[in-house]
Parts: sequence; C-alpha cells; structure tokens
Amino acid sequence: MWARPDAPRPVDRPMLADRPDAAAWTAALDDQHRRGLTDRTLTQLLLGEPVELLKEDGDWAFVVAPWQPSGHDHRGYPGWVRRSHLAEPPRRASREAVVTESTPVFDDAALRERSGEATYATILPVHDQAGEAVGVQLPGGRTGWLAASACTVRARPDRSAAGVDARYALREARRFVGLPYVWGGMSAFGLDCSGLVHISYRALGAIVPRDAHDQAAAAAHIPRPEAREGDLYFFARPGSTIHHVGFAFDDPHRILHAANFEAVVEEPMTGERRNTVTDFAGRF
Repeated sequence: MWARPDAPRPVDRPMLADRPDAAAWTAALDDQHRRGLTDRTLTQLLLGEPVELLKEDGDWAFVVAPWQPSGHDHRGYPGWVRRSHLAEPPRRASREAVVTESTPVFDDAALRERSGEATYATILPVHDQAGEAVGVQLPGGRTGWLAASACTVRARPDRSAAGVDARYALREARRFVGLPYVWGGMSAFGLDCSGLVHISYRALGAIVPRDAHDQAAAAAHIPRPEAREGDLYFFARPGSTIHHVGFAFDDPHRILHAANFEAVVEEPMTGERRNTVTDFAGRF
C-alpha cells in the first residue's frame, strides 16, 4: 500500500507488476533506497487479505484494510494499491490455512505446477485436504494448493488477541532475527518494527493494530518493571508520539525488535533506547 499513486520509484517496479515480485524488489533495495521508502510505502497486504474499495483513479485504487486496524480510519488502514492487485475475495470456509513458512502456491494436489507464492502469516480459507497438500480458496474465485508442511490448518478464530499467550507471539517474532528492515514491511521479505508485532499475532489468529502508536493505544498498560516476556516496550521522544515498538524479555534490558533501517535483532537496550522507552509496557 502506497501513500499516493506517484510514490513508487523506478526501483519499486517489481512491486507494481500485475504479479508483484517482493523478492526481486527487496534484493534491489540498497540502504539509500530503503531509507527512501519513508512516507512512500505505508504497509503491505498479504495474499487473500480483505480490503474495502473506496475509490478508483486510473490504474490505482484507494482502499482500507480491516485486518490492519489504524487510527487513520476506523474501517482499517488506508492507502493506495494497484487495481490489478485486487480481485473478488476468496470464498469463506469454516477452516483456514495459516502459512508458517513462505511457500509456493500450486495448481494441483500433487504440488507440481506453481502458480504463485504465499508468505508467512498468509491466511486462506480451506476447501480440501489430500495427503501432503491443503486445498485453499484464492482471490478471484480460483483455488490452489499448499504443502501441508508449510501451513497450519485451524478453525477460523474470532481474531481477538485476548486468548493469545504473548510468549508465543515472541516465539513467532524470533524466527525473523536477521531479516532486513523494510519501512512498511509486513512479510517475510522485510519487516518494520510494528509489522513484526502485527504478523506475529496474526499468525496466531489475532488481529492487533498496524502501527506502534496504535498498538500502544490498544494494549493494556502496565508499569514497565512488571513487564513479562512477550509484552511490548514502546519508545517516544519527549513531547512526541510513540515511534517504535519491540518485544520484552525476562531481562528488562533486552529487546527483540526490527531496528530502524537495519534488521530484526535481539539485543540489549542501550543509548537512545533506554532514554526513550516509555514508563509503561503494553500487553494484549
């Protein structure tokens, strides 16, 4: 999702193709290009994620994403996408497949012909299971198959974070240590700080806000010394809104986070982090 239709640069063309190529895009981003994404990209949408179409402008559509709650719009996160990236939503089902390892989408249960790719935390309705394959509903009325080893099948949850153990969200987040930071990143190709929190909860069936300041507003506030493993630390400079978030450990001075324009890291809080951490922690 882009801030405006003219936001993409030539280096961003792989993400504008009718079939976006996130791997080629992130491989082409050097440090300067990554930093240049600020105020260009807003967030990312995963395969099959619902949106509400608000208006169209040529090849572009302005949408809100209800699975990414935001203070910008009560209906969901707002932004621009290519019209070619939209289709009729997948048919609903009582069960869903959650991608746990980025995997190809296949045309057949034999898992021979690839038709696309699904990244971590992609959620698709299930229509069938056959041996080592899971049949899923895709946008546009299509169907596809995922390797059973790359996904978890579960009953469709209520999307509340209330039943999620924060330690499990931390466990999900730790799989991304070393992944490059991408502003607006919400996939296994690159993440920003709040995107790491969001998809770690989404993979467990819960929907939490997309941005750090909205996550802080939605979470229960507890005194920071009482934070438990998996709770969230928030960061803000004096007089400014919250700009960063990370997962807490039992050690109150350690954090797991997507460090700005670097990578997902597990490290001690030093320097500016200690100076800007809020006096409360967040717990969903």
